[in-house]
Amino acid sequence: MRMNFSHKYIRILTSALLTLVLPFMAFSQADTLSKSGKYHDAGTDSSSNIHSLYAGVGSGSNMIYLGSTISHDQPFYSTALTYGYKSSLYASASASHLKGVNPYVAFYSLSCSYSHSFSSWFDISANIAGYKTSESLQETLFSDFAFINFTTGFDWKLIYTKLSFSGLISEDNRGYLQVRNSRYFETPELFKGKARISFDPNIDILFGELVKIETITGVTKFGASPPFRHFNKNPNSTTDSYSSKFGLMDFEFSLPVTFSYSNLSIEAEASYILPAFTNPDYPAPKGFSFFLSAYFKIF
Repeated sequence: MRMNFSHKYIRILTSALLTLVLPFMAFSQADTLSKSGKYHDAGTDSSSNIHSLYAGVGSGSNMIYLGSTISHDQPFYSTALTYGYKSSLYASASASHLKGVNPYVAFYSLSCSYSHSFSSWFDISANIAGYKTSESLQETLFSDFAFINFTTGFDWKLIYTKLSFSGLISEDNRGYLQVRNSRYFETPELFKGKARISFDPNIDILFGELVKIETITGVTKFGASPPFRHFNKNPNSTTDSYSSKFGLMDFEFSLPVTFSYSNLSIEAEASYILPAFTNPDYPAPKGFSFFLSAYFKIF
């Protein structure tokens, strides 16, 4: 018996609720793992379930996106509403509040995603999203930006690999490459087939544009200037040479654990980020973060 609220929807809604989610919107592929160990499109329990609607709330210790902290290392709270069509096309709207930041709603997002499975071992997905920040926070938080992503998924039986090619459109347009390896598994059905606990440990590797700084003494340093914020050179130095280079940005290790019961699901995710560089002028997020969310399928 398949659950009414599958792991497939959890991952979609996690992306919507995080709004950029994270750890990265590129990895919000709508897929699940069958008991046989193969990824496939979960679909719906009945051919009549063409339309679906989900509501969710969530909170996290830090909102990290594309190697930068969106929330300035502050806790955040979000709410989202997601509409699904034929378990392939989804549209989401979300609003987020950052602790200690005014106005109460710091930014909004609108996103649309599509996924399709060609076989039990290959699938694709694409999404586009836009993020709007309150006018009073444009300088201190981040500028408005849009995000476009295309992802291919490969099931190697033992692990599931996703390659995501992303573009961020803002004051400083940039491209990114993300590689994610995961291994999804779940417990047997509980409470007469109405409940299940699933795990999806994964490792993410992020490549993107780095700031290359060459000092007058010949020392070369790298950093990551967030493309959705204003780029600032080190005000204490007028002799450094600045350029850019595409390279490794960070590694992220995360463990999402989801408890689903009927139409309600609760997910907790612990993550650890290990940056590939150290630069005090452009500090990168490092260490643990935690995210907790709850979702309800309205219909």
